Amino acid sequence: MDANLPVSKTEDKSDELAFFQNIFDLLPAVVYINELQKPGDPLSCRNIWTNKTGLDAVGYSQEEITQMGYRYFQEIIHPDDLEILPIPITKYYEDASLQVLVCMQRVRYKDQSEYHWSYGHGVTIKTFDDGSSRQLLVVAMDITDTMHTDNQLVAALKEIKQLKSCLRLTTFTKREKEILTLIVKGKTDKFISEKLFISIKTAKKHRTNIIHKAGVKNTAELVALLTECGLN
Repeated sequence: MDANLPVSKTEDKSDELAFFQNIFDLLPAVVYINELQKPGDPLSCRNIWTNKTGLDAVGYSQEEITQMGYRYFQEIIHPDDLEILPIPITKYYEDASLQVLVCMQRVRYKDQSEYHWSYGHGVTIKTFDDGSSRQLLVVAMDITDTMHTDNQLVAALKEIKQLKSCLRLTTFTKREKEILTLIVKGKTDKFISEKLFISIKTAKKHRTNIIHKAGVKNTAELVALLTECGLN
C-alpha cells in the first residue's frame, strides 16, 4: 500500500483494536469481549475474544470457545451464578445510562472441579441500533484468595441468593406485579379486588398463581421473597 494513501476508517479501527488487544494480552488480568447476538437476550451471549491471560486460565482456545457458543458459559460458570446472569444483562439493556456492569461469579477452569471467584467490570464498546449494549469489554480478576473468611463467603452467597430470588420476579406480568406490590403491603384479596376493579375470586386466583410462580408455599414466604428483593 502506498504510504501516502489515506487509511480508511475501517482499517484505522482494525489497527486500533489490534493495538489494544496486544496490550490486553500483556495484562495480568482476564480481559474478554462478550457479544449479544440479539438485543437484550442473555441466551444469545457469546464470547468473541479473550486475552492470553484468560485463555491460559480457562484452558480453552479461542476457537473452542467460539465453537461452543453459549455452552461455554454453561461449562465454566457455576450453575447458581449462571442462573442469575440474565439480571445484570437485562438491567444493562433496559438502562442505557449505566456506564459500568459489575459482576461477581464462580468460574471453573477446563478439566477442573474446583471453582474460582471472579470479580469483573465491564463497559459497552459497541451498541445495537436501538442504543442497547451489543459488545461488552470486561476486565476480571481472580479474587479467590481474598474470599478466605466465612463472612466474605456468606455475604457473596447471600447476594447470589438474593439475585436468584429477584430473577423469579422477572417472569411476572404487569398485572401480577401490581398485585405483588399490594401483597407485600399486607393488603387482603378484598382490598386488592376493589383497588384494581376485579372480583375477589380473580384476586384470589392471582395470588395463588403468583405463589406458585414464585416457587414459595404461602403468602408469608412470598412476602419474605419480595422483601429480600427490596420490594417492601
